[in-house]
Amino acid sequence: MAKPAEVADAIAIVPVRNVTATVAFYKNFLGFEARYVAPDESFATVTRGQAALHFLRSDDPQALAATANNISLHIWVRGLDRLYEELAPQLSELPEGRVRPPFDQPYGVREFHVKDPDGCLLLFAESD
Repeated sequence: MAKPAEVADAIAIVPVRNVTATVAFYKNFLGFEARYVAPDESFATVTRGQAALHFLRSDDPQALAATANNISLHIWVRGLDRLYEELAPQLSELPEGRVRPPFDQPYGVREFHVKDPDGCLLLFAESD
């Protein structure tokens, strides 16, 4: 019998107002690297470790409202508290309400949260 097909990875594509500003935020505040930015700045990919995110420029108010109100990205890490300590100096520069420091969930996950410039909620998480 043939080996079944395997899904190897999945990458979110997030609508944003300004790809260049979004890439700068992920680099400067969260330590991601810009892997690709389209020459017309309509699309970009950022990476950190094995994680990758895609950003797509959009002028569609409904798409941007979805980013701000309905899109959240769960980013699994090893060494959550060390990562937060690394990022804390930059994160302290963000407006109030955009960062939630590390805390324990009742279901055995430790998390910290960051909202990006378009309102996308990033849940950095580590399980027991």
